Amino acid sequence: MKKKLVGLFVALFAAFLIIGTGTQTVGAKDRANDNIAWQYTTPKAMKKILLNKDKKTYQVVDIQPTADYKKGHLPNSLSLHAYPVDTKQLENLVTKSAAKIKKGANPIYVVCPGGGSGAKRTVSILIDKGVKAKRLHIVQNGAKGWPYKDNSKLWVTN
Repeated sequence: MKKKLVGLFVALFAAFLIIGTGTQTVGAKDRANDNIAWQYTTPKAMKKILLNKDKKTYQVVDIQPTADYKKGHLPNSLSLHAYPVDTKQLENLVTKSAAKIKKGANPIYVVCPGGGSGAKRTVSILIDKGVKAKRLHIVQNGAKGWPYKDNSKLWVTN
């Protein structure tokens, strides 16, 4: 009887591991470590772009979670709500938007909460989907480090 209970416990635990982590990219290569010449844009440079360029000459892709995006984001940004882009489900949010993002030749600025691995994963996926790497830029320090939150032309809240 004890052996059957132990066997049942092991089987249930194994099933939980398979089902519970089935959508995660556990053990998979982290796209944030891809061999890409990451391009970064400083907040100061991004400020200049937002204030001086026609919004039709660039794209801003924001991957912040919904709640964070509502608290604040760069103007005219396309919200994907894909952060941290570390599961197939979240990767698919980026993939589904790639066709829209890929159009044109204008620069694309990716914003994530901290300007790190989530943005890198997004850039990696977009490159895989045919967006030219030279168009993709990561906004340094991300939304949390954006220093112009007091300027409504540079920071939008919903």
